[in-house]
Amino acid sequence: MKAWVTGLGALFAGAVFASAAMAGQCGYDYCWGAVGIGPSGEWGWANNHMHEDEAIWSVQQNCPGCNNIKTFYNTCGAMAVGSNGAWGFGWAASRGQAEGNAIGYCSEHGAGCTPVVWSCSN
Repeated sequence: MKAWVTGLGALFAGAVFASAAMAGQCGYDYCWGAVGIGPSGEWGWANNHMHEDEAIWSVQQNCPGCNNIKTFYNTCGAMAVGSNGAWGFGWAASRGQAEGNAIGYCSEHGAGCTPVVWSCSN
């Protein structure tokens, strides 16, 4: 009986540890991130926040001039800026995909779009 109880305890502890590891840095809830840009070329980012407003606040603290801030959760986000000041935001499962989406949206309004800021939260 003692061996069965000990084995059951080890199984339970392993399941709890595995579940916590699979939950990600923010647990099972949304894991918020944000990216932002400003009119003078400044940019900021935040990742792995439990609440959307915390991610926005974090970008604002690091980039007081950022007036375009976009949020995302449990994924990656990026912003691209064009040579004429146009900008685009994109999100996707990876940094590269998010940057590609941001370039695509930016290119609808301008030319020479390049990624300037990215972040991932998971």
